[in-house]
Formats: sequence, structure tokens, C-alpha cells
Amino acid sequence: MKLVAGVLGFLLAMSPLNKSAAESTLLKPGDNWIEVRTTNFRFFSNAGRQTTRSIAVDLEELRAVLSQLTDYELQSPLQTYIYVFKGRRSFLPFKILYDGRPADVSGYFFANEEANFIAINADTPDDSALIYHEYVHYVANNNLWYLPVWFSEGLAEFYESFHVSGNRVTIGLPVARHLILLRNSTLIPLQRLFAVDRMSELYNETDRKNVFYAESWALVHYLLLGSEERRSQVATYLESIRNGAPSDEAFAEAFSSDYETLMRELRAYIRSLRLPSIELQAKIDLDKSLEVRKMSRAETFHRLGELLASQHPDRPERRAYFEAALELDPHYGPVLSSLAIEAEKAADWEVARGLHQRAFAASPEDALVAFRWGQFLSRRGEGFEHAVDVLTRSTELDPSFAPAWASLSEVYADAGITSPEAVEAARVALIMRPSDIAAARDLIRLYLRLDRRQEAVSLTERFLRSDRETQKKMWMLVIQHDVLRARESLQKGQPDAAVERIELSEQLIERSLNPGMARLSLDSARRAVTEYRAASLYNHAQELFSNDDREGARELIEAALELVDEGPIAFSCRRLLAQINAPERPNEAASISTFSPSPTAAEIDELNRLIVAREFTAAIDFLEEMRTRVGGEQQEWLDGRIREIRRTLDYNRFVDEYNRAIDAYNQRRYGETVDILEALIATLGEGRELDSAQALLEDTRAAMK
Repeated sequence: MKLVAGVLGFLLAMSPLNKSAAESTLLKPGDNWIEVRTTNFRFFSNAGRQTTRSIAVDLEELRAVLSQLTDYELQSPLQTYIYVFKGRRSFLPFKILYDGRPADVSGYFFANEEANFIAINADTPDDSALIYHEYVHYVANNNLWYLPVWFSEGLAEFYESFHVSGNRVTIGLPVARHLILLRNSTLIPLQRLFAVDRMSELYNETDRKNVFYAESWALVHYLLLGSEERRSQVATYLESIRNGAPSDEAFAEAFSSDYETLMRELRAYIRSLRLPSIELQAKIDLDKSLEVRKMSRAETFHRLGELLASQHPDRPERRAYFEAALELDPHYGPVLSSLAIEAEKAADWEVARGLHQRAFAASPEDALVAFRWGQFLSRRGEGFEHAVDVLTRSTELDPSFAPAWASLSEVYADAGITSPEAVEAARVALIMRPSDIAAARDLIRLYLRLDRRQEAVSLTERFLRSDRETQKKMWMLVIQHDVLRARESLQKGQPDAAVERIELSEQLIERSLNPGMARLSLDSARRAVTEYRAASLYNHAQELFSNDDREGARELIEAALELVDEGPIAFSCRRLLAQINAPERPNEAASISTFSPSPTAAEIDELNRLIVAREFTAAIDFLEEMRTRVGGEQQEWLDGRIREIRRTLDYNRFVDEYNRAIDAYNQRRYGETVDILEALIATLGEGRELDSAQALLEDTRAAMK
């Protein structure tokens, strides 16, 4: 009863409309919608079968040509929904908003975590140009996600004039309206054009928006077709942008000139009497058959609500569409799933859980419904195995649905699972979404846990070039992994393997997030190797000395002292060297002893073993016990050794806690990261360790915002 009451309370809070109100206010009785499927696309349309068919064929033709001309990935890892509205009045309620008002657009493309959305007004002078434009945005989003806004819009305008006649294709024909406008307008300074983003006034305000689109088209046209030199330079510019370079820096490096020089070239190009275009032969053999079905009213309301729900800024009217669908069909799984997401946005977790369960029970074959339920389970900590089962079910229902693979990979990563299933989920997620930083990070972490270092390094190099900060954090993670593996090699008696790890990581120091911290970690690991080798020489020398091979023992001890000149191992070596160099008469040998009574050879060996094994607390206890048996200078020396080991112990504790904080940060457990760092900072004095911890704490707090 509690759950039912919660669901009802949530629905009432959405200011519901009754069925008749929904029918008349949201969807006119004669407004019939159809779903049309072609080989590669899925349309929802109220523009009628013939209009939708024409748009669909045009789109399939462009896709066929691009598949022959480029190596772009044309199959998105997300579902793509194309909405075709029959006219301006029908399209108006679903336009994207700018400054609280419907934007001055005839179509748009955007993508969220779950799907791609294209929406157009079919009642335009050239609906084919409109669908070409939005489809190019779709292709760019899949392959050229790093494009600046001016180039993205210019490229979409460039393809608007795409034309097919038989097997002859024309691309990049001059756009008369753009040329007329530009020849009679003040152009936008290029530095300002290059800086435009999707929230800029130039991109949204009607007065200057037309100039922005026209100038972007003209510049892309010139760079691609107007100058061979500039065509090669723009490729360099875009690669720099992809690698994270600021726009001005990328421009100066690629074009070897200033903005004004390029502007003079563009003005001259616009005034040209004849602009080039591309003409080529292409084999276009389309399957023009369509699958057409009438959509139910409940499905129509739900699909329109989903279009609104996916937009930014928030469109609260979406809830009325979801409610109208639910009134028409209370057991419609997809709308129950959408309402569960609404409940999550309101932080009403109990209601969300109930709606997700009902949706999954009603539509067990719907991959999106399963994905949303699995995500809820993982976010709310409802059980690792349950979340994995549901998300795995989603991937089985639709193996091409990238978000389900990414979410499944994330669940495995957060749980520290390194099973073959975890590797496969992470690998598939990254293949499907190569620009997904989170997917790359999860797979890198997984490879490091499995000690597949080269694969982790390769992924960091290739997939994180566009996000320098994340790449630096991953290099830091690789270094921390190498330090850990180096210490494990020492414990196995393999110093050469430890050195190899350290030398590999030293190449990454300057590329890491915190070079100072990375250097400290690697220096500590190198000291451990050096102490291990010195201790090994000492132990061998002691064995030779016990067998009366003084010369062999002396040679080994002198080699050990070249490695270490201070610390307990160095002291042990000097003590043994004194014994080696002493006369053989017992009474004179005893006078050389530093301690009275002297520690035994077994005690010295045990101390060295503890230090090499990094068991510093045990080494301190050992020395303090020894201290109770001596006095004077011997006691002062022991005090110094204890202080030295305490400093090493404190530093190692810092490194361990700092690494633990880095690992929590990389897994987006920001609250835990803050707790670790605040406790760590409270124990630190001034120095590099404090600076490193405070810098990471600032980054973490910024990420939490």
C-alpha cells in the first residue's frame, strides 16, 4: 500500500490532465502519427506517408554516398529517432528553447546518454536540405565530436546542397542565399567566429545567426575546396583541437598566419564569380521499401514526451505527455520507465524503484527499460549481482546499445571485478564509444589491475588525447601501479624486474598529474631496490666472512657501501668491514665492536630483512628493544636510525593514503576522496606532500560541483 500511495502521490504532483484534456490540448484528434522504418533509420511522423518516404529516401541516399566516400562510422552506438513534423504549428511546441523561447530553427540534432534525436519541420522550402544538415551533425557527433561549432555548422551547410542524379553525385554547390547575405553584410571577425559555442548569442539570436551560418559555410567551403594549402592546414588545425589545444594556439600553429590574413582570403573568395563544387560517380543501390505502422495514441504521447524530456533546458511539460500515455495504457512499460526517471529526478527513490520494477515486468524485452532499471540498481547500491544481471540482459536484448555496455563496465569497475566478463564489457563499451572518457578510464583501470600495462598505456595514449587532465591522472595511475609492482618484485627477490618497472615509469613523470609526487614515489622505489641489493651483498659477505674468506667478504662490503652510505644497512656493512679488517686475535677484534654487548649477526640480518621487506614498524620495534641493552654513543646512534626509519614510515604512509585517494577519485567516489585527504592533510607539515594533497583536494571539490 505504501508503494501504491507513493506512486499516486507522485503522479498527482505532476499536475495531471484528464484524458479529454490531454487529447484536446496535447494532441488533436485528427493528428495521426506513424512509425516508418527504412534499412538504417527510424522515423516518427505526422507529415504523412508520402512526405516521410521522400525524406527517408533522401537520407538513405546521403548515407550510401558517405559510406563510399569516407571511412566514418555511420552506425551510431545509440538509437536514433527522427521526428518529422508536418508544419510550423505542429513543430512549435517541440522546438528547442533559447532564453526561454522557442529557437528560430526549422530542425535540430542533439544526443543524450540514451539516444540521438533529429527533429525537422517538413513544411519548409527544402526539407531535403534540412534533413541532410541534421544528418551531417549526427555523423559528426559519431566521428568528429571535437569539431568547433563554426566548423560543425559550416560542414552541415556544405552538405545541404547534396544532389543525386542517377549515379552522379554533387556536393558543395554554392548556396545563393548565403552569398547574397555575405556580400551585403559585415562579416564576423574570425577570432570571434572561432570562439562561438552553442550558448553564444551569435549562434542563437536571429539578427546575427544567419550571418554566422552563412560565414561558417563560406569558410568551410573555402578551406575544403578553395585552396589546397589551406585544406592541408585545416586538417592540422582540427587535429590540434582534437588533442585539446586552445583555438587560438591551434590556429596559429596550423595556418602560419593571423586571423586578418585569412579573413582577406575569405572576402575575396565570397566575391568570386564561380565557386567550385565536387562531382563524382557513386553506385547507389537502395532498398526503398518501407515498414510503416500506425502508432497508438499512448505510444505517440510517450514518444513526444521523450523528445521533450531529452532537451535542455528542462521542459516540464513533458510530464503531461507521459501522464496522458499512462492514462491511455497503465501497463505500457516504456512510459512507466520514463516516469521512473522523473521520480529519480525528484529524488523520490521509493517511487522510482516501484515504477522501474513495473516497467521491467511489463516490457522484459525492451533493452532501454532494462538499462534504466539496471542503472537505478547500480546508482542506489541495490546489489551488485542484481545490477549486473539486469544490465547484462539489456546488452543481450540489444548488443548494439552502447550505454548498457558502458554502465555494465562501470559497475564491474567500481566493484573491482577483473573477470573476463568485466574485460569484455569495458572493451565493447570503448569500441562503441571511442570518445567516451569514462569508458576509456574504466578499461585502463581494469588493464592495470590485471597487469596488462602495455594495453593500459596504449589506451591512455590514444583515447585520452582530447582530455589532457584525465590523461595526466591516468599516467599518474600507471606510475602508482608500476611502483606497486616494483615492490612486489622485490618481495619475490627480483630486483631487476623492479628496476625495469621503475625505468618504464620514469618516462611518464613529466606527463603525469603531479610530477613532484610521481618522482617521490619512484625515488622511494629506487631506494628500496638499492637497499635490497646492498643487503644481499651484505648477507653474502657475512657468509664468506664466516667461512674465513676475508678478501671476498671485503670486496662485497665495499660494493655494498658504494650503494648505500647511510642507514641501518650501511651501518651493518661498516661494522662487518671493521671486523674483516681487525686483527685475528679475539681480544683485538672485540675492541672494534661498536656495541657492548654487540648485536649478533643474526640480529643484524633480521634488521636488514625487515628494512628490505618495508616492515618499518617491526624494524623500529626491533631497534627499540636493542636500545634497551646499550647506552652512550650506541644509544644515540640507534636513536638516529629509529628517527630515519620513522621518516621513511611516515612517507610510505603518505604515499599509500595519497594513492588510495587517487584511486577513489578515479572511481568518482569524491566523498571518500575528500575524507581520505582531509585526514591525511591533518598529519602533514609544510612541504611537497602537503602541496600534493591540497591540490588533489581542490580538484576533488571542483569535480563535486
